[in-house]
Amino acid sequence: MTSTSSPPLTGAEPPKPRLLLIDDEPLISTLIQRSLRRSWDITCAPNAKVALEMIRDGAFDAVVCDLMMPEMTGMEFAAELAILNPALRERTLFLTGGAATIEAETFLGRPDVNHLIKPLLMADLDRQLKAMLAECPADVLL
Repeated sequence: MTSTSSPPLTGAEPPKPRLLLIDDEPLISTLIQRSLRRSWDITCAPNAKVALEMIRDGAFDAVVCDLMMPEMTGMEFAAELAILNPALRERTLFLTGGAATIEAETFLGRPDVNHLIKPLLMADLDRQLKAMLAECPADVLL
């Protein structure tokens, strides 16, 4: 009698990078989450203040943050994150529908600010996030 055997196990897939998505528009968050969930382990925050608490309580590999939000803008979030977790600040990508103020335009023009303009292609977002991680790996910085 011949025995059949299963193919050898090659091990579990590596864990997905952890992405914190901050946007006050639930529809945008849902769209991004659905589009990127194959490559990323995504946690959503409805605003920047909640996101800062989540960062204090957990570890993330990258952040996507809307630039213009009520209560705390993406620019204010960036300043707080630079103090709280400078390495994660380097792996933050800001989304904007277009700079609405001179302050926002100046912020987006800085060399340390990664950003994309809405509307955007999800493939571009995924590609830019992966490029940020390659340039500044989470395991090296934390």
